[in-house]
Amino acid sequence: MQLYHNALSSCSQKVRMVLHEKALTVEDKLIDLQKGEQFDPAYMALNPNAVVPTLIDNGNVMIESTLINEYLQDTYPDISLVPKDTYERHQMRLLVKKIDDSLATACGVITYSIAVRPALLARPREDVDAMIAKMPSAKKREMRTAVVDLGVAAPQFKEAMQTHQSIFDTAETMLTAHKWLVSETFSLADCALMPYVVRIDHLGQQHEIESRPNLKHWYEAIQARPSFNDAVTKWAPAAAVTMFKQAGEAVKDEIAKVMQS
Repeated sequence: MQLYHNALSSCSQKVRMVLHEKALTVEDKLIDLQKGEQFDPAYMALNPNAVVPTLIDNGNVMIESTLINEYLQDTYPDISLVPKDTYERHQMRLLVKKIDDSLATACGVITYSIAVRPALLARPREDVDAMIAKMPSAKKREMRTAVVDLGVAAPQFKEAMQTHQSIFDTAETMLTAHKWLVSETFSLADCALMPYVVRIDHLGQQHEIESRPNLKHWYEAIQARPSFNDAVTKWAPAAAVTMFKQAGEAVKDEIAKVMQS
């Protein structure tokens, strides 16, 4: 089994969490997103969307992190990450769908607006534009250009933050009923939300977690799982996390103005 992934990628974190929860061993194939390795023709032959992660198992190539996690659950069910109750399974899949439909793109907007933009501005603009031009999605190219140009003042930023707040509010309500998101059982839904709470934390926006006591308790519980260290902590260089938090602090007042406008 081989996993093409990136150390700080949210979708990569989600799949690594499932792999470690299931005690599965993979060969790591790291993709440097800032160097544009996702656009290498050999990689795009595996993943035409030019994103991570990509999983290869028994010679079969799989893309899309949620579908990869479903595959891992179906293929390696001994350590289950789905509730036994069928309604709870529906609730799990519904929440995962909501996360996929909204947070994946929103997370990219806030990450680039806050933390990645300073490094991009230090590079020759023609290099940055050339990398953006390689993105297959016209909508994503437009959003990436906006956040490079405007940072947190980009029109997409406020909506992206509101999207996180909305999903976090949903999680806060769901966690009033049980320890984990959809039941007393740790599930694929918890793995799906985890990276986006981590990213908000790493970007210095901890108040979005601390203002929701159920979410805060859930985050502490998920960080205590051994799989979290293997899937997230050991892949998150301290220097990078520090840089992310400093970048968030630097635009804290700007973010407040944007969110209040």
